[in-house]
Amino acid sequence: MTGARGIPPGTHVTAHAPCWGDFDFAPAEGRCKTGKALMATCKPLLYICHRCPYRAACIRQVRPAQSQFSGICGGRIWLDGAIVEAAPDAHPSELPPPVVRKSCGTRAGSRAHRRAAEQQCPQCEPYYQPGRNPLDDEDQEGAQQCELPYVA
Repeated sequence: MTGARGIPPGTHVTAHAPCWGDFDFAPAEGRCKTGKALMATCKPLLYICHRCPYRAACIRQVRPAQSQFSGICGGRIWLDGAIVEAAPDAHPSELPPPVVRKSCGTRAGSRAHRRAAEQQCPQCEPYYQPGRNPLDDEDQEGAQQCELPYVA
């Protein structure tokens, strides 16, 4: 057969991705009870996303921020819809385009883009600061659980 190979109509583009059908990329709920367990499962697999041409399509299809997804999607590890780790070559342009809000051009607008896991709009770019990693909160909770009350 000569000429360009096309994708059959009705086929999801991400069905051609190297991770398609591998359930370790989206561990079943309850399999990973903590963020650390999720990282232990998913981080060794993140290399498969390196230079994957379907990362942006994967994010558009799964919509991890809206669905509170936990697992690997689009070259990133997500925990309850928040990005906790990204492949070294992951680029913000792979995230959905920004939604223009009334708060754009302020710190609140930049936080809204980050919470929605979308690109920063040009007005919000100067206010962008990376958010807290949910795994850091987990470390704090673990430290508090280990403290014993002083009994005289």
